[in-house]
Amino acid sequence: MVDLITILIVNYNGWDYLKKCLNSIFKVDKCGNLLEVIIINNSPTDKSAQQIQETFPEVNVIENTINNYAKALNLGVSISTGKYIAILNNDTIVEKNWLKELLKTINSEKDIGAAQSKILFNDEITINSVGVEEVEDFYFRDIGFNEKDNGKYNKPGEINFFTGGSVLLKRECIEQVGKFDEDFVIYMEDVDYSIRCKDLGWKIFYSPDSIVYHKYHGTASSKLCEYFCSRNRLLLLGKRYPHKLPESIKTSHLFLKGETSELCHSLLQAIRKLIDNNETEISCKVLRKLDTVVKDVFGTQIALNFFTQLEVVLGLRKIKIGIYDHAFHFAGGGQRYVAKIAEILQDNYDITYIANKECTLEKYNEWFGIDLSRCKLKIIKIPFYEKRDLYYIDEGRTNHENINPFDIISYESRNYDIFINANMLSKVNPLSCESLFICHFPDQDKNRFFSVDKYNYIITNSDYTTFWLRQKWDIEANLRLYPPVEMNHQESDPKNKKKIILSVARFEPGGSKKQIEMANAYYEICRKNKDIRDNWTLVLAGGSSGDNDYLKKVALRINFLEIKNIKLMPNVDMEELKNLYRSASIFWHLCGLNEVDPHRVEHFGMTTVEAMQNYCVPVVIDGGGQKEIVDHGVNGFRFNSIEELKAYTLKIINDDRLREDLSLKAFEKSQKFSSDIFKNQIIDFISNIEMKLRAGEALEVR
Repeated sequence: MVDLITILIVNYNGWDYLKKCLNSIFKVDKCGNLLEVIIINNSPTDKSAQQIQETFPEVNVIENTINNYAKALNLGVSISTGKYIAILNNDTIVEKNWLKELLKTINSEKDIGAAQSKILFNDEITINSVGVEEVEDFYFRDIGFNEKDNGKYNKPGEINFFTGGSVLLKRECIEQVGKFDEDFVIYMEDVDYSIRCKDLGWKIFYSPDSIVYHKYHGTASSKLCEYFCSRNRLLLLGKRYPHKLPESIKTSHLFLKGETSELCHSLLQAIRKLIDNNETEISCKVLRKLDTVVKDVFGTQIALNFFTQLEVVLGLRKIKIGIYDHAFHFAGGGQRYVAKIAEILQDNYDITYIANKECTLEKYNEWFGIDLSRCKLKIIKIPFYEKRDLYYIDEGRTNHENINPFDIISYESRNYDIFINANMLSKVNPLSCESLFICHFPDQDKNRFFSVDKYNYIITNSDYTTFWLRQKWDIEANLRLYPPVEMNHQESDPKNKKKIILSVARFEPGGSKKQIEMANAYYEICRKNKDIRDNWTLVLAGGSSGDNDYLKKVALRINFLEIKNIKLMPNVDMEELKNLYRSASIFWHLCGLNEVDPHRVEHFGMTTVEAMQNYCVPVVIDGGGQKEIVDHGVNGFRFNSIEELKAYTLKIINDDRLREDLSLKAFEKSQKFSSDIFKNQIIDFISNIEMKLRAGEALEVR
């Protein structure tokens, strides 16, 4: 009788090994049977699939969207049609009688459901595996590992567990036992499956004359193996032997190596397996034991985070996000940046803003048109600044204090699953399960109480900031996230612009945005060009807070120059701002002019993008994040001096066709910084953190 035999191979970046494996498979003695070879490709970005199909057209290649070995096996089984299904590593080579001997063994008794080969290393004399055995305390190892093949394992017989490196299973066994457990991802999924086979009365046998040569860790690193074996041991205990779970924490390799984060994450996954696979009474009893053990193993703070996260893992509540912005009461680009994040996330998470000064969430609708109505606000005043009646929270004032004034915020961070430090205050030590530091620029030096290196993730707003984060703090960013810009005005038209040069920048007390220098430059242009003086207008718009001495200086300077076509417009509302962008032809941005300190150069420049979205031609400083926005001579100009600013401005004013062409290209470039791109990136990033909090697999194995 002719049978169809399916051979499943999971591939991950293993073409060099796989082609040798396939060549050996097609040379085996099929005993008159037919072969169906299915490759499940777990690395869709490499060229393995294309190379397989070109070299072995008879092979069926399936793409797996997630790099999960157990999931790949299930996918292969679901489309297979063979009476027998062989599972084989991609970094193996099989001997001619490999399949013949497996078939002989598996059919020697009716209740044998699986048969494993003798797996040798590729030196062909050293044993990799002749089965799997428990050594102690639910640790498992390959039988015969690293022994010379001297005849000790030449007899067939029953074994307790098979390894998935080379095993043949009967379809009726697979149909009864079901899918491989995808929570294991890779490693020990075969041990779990072996236990389930035996629970249903199926035997597992070893077939010594079925020979396979294995390139050990050919496509999976030893580090990956160590992590998943330790993690999956805990999963197996939670699933199958729950009463043993608490006492097995201190014998975990993760604990013994001091890998606390990985141990916490693995234990959370194990508890989820515990609850999903055991009766409530058993789960509660184990959880009570774990309460004591976890506190003893991890200490109070980590234990608190652990049980807080466990609530999320068990689906008892929404994930809590705390967003701390010490400048929440200012209307600035940094505030708009994180407020947009909050607006995007507020329907799916429980979000609380943490501020130090009185303000309202409604202000953000007034300032930026951002709706934060599903967020909460918590005002935590910092005594250090309240006693000194300081409106601006300047962390530099605390460098010589004995006690960190921002500890009050650190303690608050414990109430959240994800704590987001939104505005670069470097002295807040995060105590949440997961923490995220948003860096618009590393403007402070590493001083007393510096804590940025304690955050799990760092987001920067530009390549410029990313570079200086590395230079000043020796920290790498996890994500470069350009600010979201959505200032497209429906009525903006490059052919229907007014003769307006616009600047939109906060009136910083220190004058870093250079409004006085703009007024002086414009005065010089007008002094030499009567037509510009009579027909053009410079508008200086921007936010200002409190009793702003710098704003007063700007007004005094404009009055001194005695030029009527400079308009000073502080704290314009959103509708006024949109109309200014819609009307203006040219946009100026001088932050960074004549500055040596990289902090005082514009780190990105959201208002530049806003102007470009409304067909304004940008003339901006040749530095900082402006270089990432404006392509010189293509969609605007970048200058290094006031003389260049004036020259480029005159060039644009005097050439209508150039001005229109630049405005169209400026609009085109501005779409790179759209809100949709920002939204998709932040959702993906936070979703990955959520998956980790819910005890999904870690973002990376360290």
